[in-house]
Amino acid sequence: MTDYYDIFIFTASSPNYANTIINYIDPTGKLINGILTRANCMETKNGFFIKDLRIIKNRDLKNLILVDNLTHSFGFQIENGVPILEWHNDFKDMELKYLADYLVEAVESDDVRVFNQERLKLRDMANFTAEDFGI
Repeated sequence: MTDYYDIFIFTASSPNYANTIINYIDPTGKLINGILTRANCMETKNGFFIKDLRIIKNRDLKNLILVDNLTHSFGFQIENGVPILEWHNDFKDMELKYLADYLVEAVESDDVRVFNQERLKLRDMANFTAEDFGI
């Protein structure tokens, strides 16, 4: 993806954990442009961590995508979010391939928020009520 994007790791984990993983993934420091950790998240009263992309300076939100397995993580900028399923040791899992295809397609858009909204419709899903599900 470094051919298409600047890569930032934004995790709700501690800096030590993040650095350990990053050093394993990118030991030469040539792939990842920055690391944001739990200290850069907002914690809700229920203990959820929300990532605010506005913390990344000199970047326009129309060009930022946040991939996360927890959709509440991109609650401040839902149109920038791309949900991904967790990996559970299933070597037949195709989630990263689907994500890569999606991200390569998204890079061509003028505004990733519009691209995501048209394809993922996360804002529409966020507006559902229990009645919409017959509950």
